[in-house]
Order: sequence, then structure tokens, then C-alpha cells
Amino acid sequence: MQKKPSELKRGPESTVLGARAFAAISAVEGLKLSPAGRKRVYGAAPVEQRRAEVIRAYTDIKGSK
Repeated sequence: MQKKPSELKRGPESTVLGARAFAAISAVEGLKLSPAGRKRVYGAAPVEQRRAEVIRAYTDIKGSK
């Protein structure tokens, strides 16, 4: 008798949205990336560098208030 395959455990680290799904959800919420935001998110830089650029951009906005 074969064992029943265990269900995959899903956690925050396994949930990744594609660009189309993210854009669709954002559109429903009335959000749209600016040209600068699109350049940061969809650029050719490594993921770590893109994340740092996004964080830096929003930290600069928060700090200037």
C-alpha cells in the first residue's frame, strides 16, 4: 500500500505573485506604478539590488515629510 502524498505546506515564503497578477490586484485597488517605479521593479538588476532601490525610494519619501 502506497502512502498518501503529503500536502504542500504553504507559508509566506512560498507565495510569489507574477507581474500580471500583481498588476491586476493593484488595478482593482486603484494603484498604478509610476514610470520610475516600473523601472525599479522590472529592471535588469539583481533582485537584491532592486529591493534595495524600492526600499530606498520609499524611505526617502517617508523621511522628507
